[in-house]
Amino acid sequence: MKSRKKPFLLAGICLLLLLSGCADTGQTGGQDTRTEGLEKLGSILVISREEGSGTRNAFAELSGFLENTEGKPDLTTERAQIVESTEAVREMVGENESAIGYLSLGALPESESIKTIKVNGAEADLKEKSYPLSRNFYLAYSGTLSELEQDFLTYVHGAGQALVEESYIPVAKSSTFLSNKEKGTITISGSTSVAPLMEKLAEAYMKINPNAEIIVEATDSTDGLTRAMSGEVNLGMASRELKDYESELLDYEAIARDNIAVIVNAKNPLENITLDSLKNIFTGEFEKWEDLNQ
Repeated sequence: MKSRKKPFLLAGICLLLLLSGCADTGQTGGQDTRTEGLEKLGSILVISREEGSGTRNAFAELSGFLENTEGKPDLTTERAQIVESTEAVREMVGENESAIGYLSLGALPESESIKTIKVNGAEADLKEKSYPLSRNFYLAYSGTLSELEQDFLTYVHGAGQALVEESYIPVAKSSTFLSNKEKGTITISGSTSVAPLMEKLAEAYMKINPNAEIIVEATDSTDGLTRAMSGEVNLGMASRELKDYESELLDYEAIARDNIAVIVNAKNPLENITLDSLKNIFTGEFEKWEDLNQ
C-alpha cells in the first residue's frame, strides 16, 4: 500500500511546486502581482513639487533619490511636471489618467478623480506604523522666543495636539492650556503642507487669546526657514528635516507627524507600488506604465 501512495504523493508535491512557480512569476518591479491595463496608460506623467518644497525633499529622501545629486536638490527627472502647491498636484493627477504625484495625507481631499496607492504593501494610513513615507512637521525660530510666541508653542504642544490628531499623528498628549493673554502679532511662513494645520491651530489659539494676531503665509519649507533665519518672520514651517546649516542657525520643534500619500488618477488600475519602483518612476528610469510589469 505504501508503494502505491508514493507516486501520488510525489505528483501532489510537484503540482504544488508548479503552482508556486506560477505565482512567483507575478513578482514585478512595481507591485506584488502583475497589473492588467497599465499598458493602456502609455507614458508616465510625473508630477513633482518645486525645489524648495519640504514634501519633495522628504519624498526624495525616503524614496532613495536624494543622494549623489551633484549640486541638484535631488534626482527628479527633467521630464517631470513641476507644480508649486498641493492643490496643483491634486488637480494635475485628477485631470490626467497617466499621472502620478505625492502630497501630504492630511491635505488629501475626498475626490472621485484621484486615489491613493499602497507603498510596499502598506496603506497611507495615519495608524499604519509600517508606512515608509512618513515625516515630521516642524516650527523653527531664531533667537529667544517672546512671551507670546512661547505661549503659542505651549498651546501647540498641549491642547493643540487634539487638533493635530484629527488629520495627523500627534507628537505629544493633548493637555489643558491656560494662556497668559499676551498681546502682539506672530507671523508664520513656510510649508504649504503644514499651513492648513497651522491655520487651524492659530484660529483656535486666537479664540483663547483674543489679544493675539497670528498670520500664516504658505510658501514652501526652504523659504519659511530662510525667512525665519533672517528675522523676517517669527516662525518658519517645515515639512522636511532641517539641513545642517539651518539646524545650526535655528531652534526647531516637531509639532506633528504626517504621511506622504502617493496618488494616481482614479482610472489607473495600480493599487500597490514599491519604493524601488517609485524611485525608478521619479528619476525617469521607468518612462511607461507597462515598465512596472516587467
